[in-house]
Amino acid sequence: FAIGGSLGKDGSELAELLGWMMPLLDEEGRRDKPRHLLGIADDRNIPNGIANGIDTFDSCYPTRLARHGTFLTRKEGHLHIAS
Repeated sequence: FAIGGSLGKDGSELAELLGWMMPLLDEEGRRDKPRHLLGIADDRNIPNGIANGIDTFDSCYPTRLARHGTFLTRKEGHLHIAS
Protein backbone atom coordinates (compact mmCIF):
# COMPACT_ATOMS: atom_id res chain seq x y z
CA PHE A 1 0.00 0.00 0.00
CA ALA A 2 1.34 3.43 -0.90
CA ILE A 3 0.64 6.14 1.65
CA GLY A 4 1.80 9.62 0.95
CA GLY A 5 1.62 13.03 -0.43
CA SER A 6 1.15 15.68 2.18
CA LEU A 7 0.02 14.07 5.43
CA GLY A 8 -0.61 16.72 8.04
CA LYS A 9 1.10 20.01 8.67
CA ASP A 10 3.77 18.58 10.99
CA GLY A 11 5.12 15.38 12.54
CA SER A 12 2.46 15.22 15.23
CA GLU A 13 -0.36 15.35 12.67
CA LEU A 14 1.43 12.70 10.60
CA ALA A 15 1.63 10.48 13.70
CA GLU A 16 -2.07 11.03 14.39
CA LEU A 17 -3.03 10.18 10.80
CA LEU A 18 -0.87 7.05 10.75
CA GLY A 19 -2.31 6.00 14.11
CA TRP A 20 -5.78 6.18 12.58
CA MET A 21 -4.92 4.71 9.16
CA MET A 22 -2.57 1.82 9.91
CA PRO A 23 -5.09 -0.32 11.88
CA LEU A 24 -7.26 -0.28 8.73
CA LEU A 25 -4.40 -1.96 6.87
CA ASP A 26 -4.24 -4.75 9.46
CA GLU A 27 -7.61 -6.10 8.42
CA GLU A 28 -7.85 -9.56 6.87
CA GLY A 29 -6.35 -9.73 3.38
CA ARG A 30 -4.24 -6.62 3.92
CA ARG A 31 -1.76 -7.81 6.56
CA ASP A 32 0.80 -9.35 4.22
CA LYS A 33 1.18 -6.38 1.89
CA PRO A 34 4.03 -3.90 2.41
CA ARG A 35 3.22 -0.36 3.53
CA HIS A 36 5.26 2.36 1.83
CA LEU A 37 5.36 5.98 2.99
CA LEU A 38 5.96 8.30 0.04
CA GLY A 39 8.08 11.41 0.32
CA ILE A 40 8.21 11.55 4.11
CA ALA A 41 11.43 10.20 5.56
CA ASP A 42 13.29 12.60 7.80
CA ASP A 43 15.06 11.53 10.96
CA ARG A 44 12.08 12.50 13.14
CA ASN A 45 9.37 10.78 11.09
CA ILE A 46 11.14 7.51 10.26
CA PRO A 47 10.99 6.10 13.85
CA ASN A 48 7.33 7.17 14.10
CA GLY A 49 6.53 5.50 10.78
CA ILE A 50 8.23 2.27 11.86
CA ALA A 51 6.34 2.30 15.16
CA ASN A 52 3.10 2.64 13.17
CA GLY A 53 3.86 -0.27 10.83
CA ILE A 54 5.46 1.44 7.81
CA ASP A 55 7.79 -0.98 5.99
CA THR A 56 9.58 1.25 3.47
CA PHE A 57 10.16 4.95 2.86
CA ASP A 58 11.29 7.13 0.01
CA SER A 59 12.45 10.68 0.31
CA CYS A 60 15.07 13.04 -1.02
CA TYR A 61 16.05 13.96 2.57
CA PRO A 62 18.87 11.40 3.14
CA THR A 63 20.35 12.12 -0.30
CA ARG A 64 20.21 15.86 0.27
CA LEU A 65 22.03 15.45 3.59
CA ALA A 66 24.68 13.20 2.04
CA ARG A 67 25.37 15.73 -0.72
CA HIS A 68 26.43 18.15 2.00
CA GLY A 69 28.56 15.64 3.94
CA THR A 70 26.09 14.55 6.62
CA PHE A 71 25.45 10.95 7.63
CA LEU A 72 22.51 9.67 9.66
CA THR A 73 23.64 7.17 12.31
CA ARG A 74 21.85 5.23 15.02
CA LYS A 75 24.34 5.91 17.82
CA GLU A 76 25.69 9.38 17.02
CA GLY A 77 22.76 10.98 15.22
CA HIS A 78 23.91 13.37 12.50
CA LEU A 79 27.60 13.18 11.67
CA HIS A 80 29.11 15.83 9.42
CA ILE A 81 32.35 15.28 7.50
CA ALA A 82 34.43 17.94 5.83
CA SER A 83 36.00 17.46 2.43
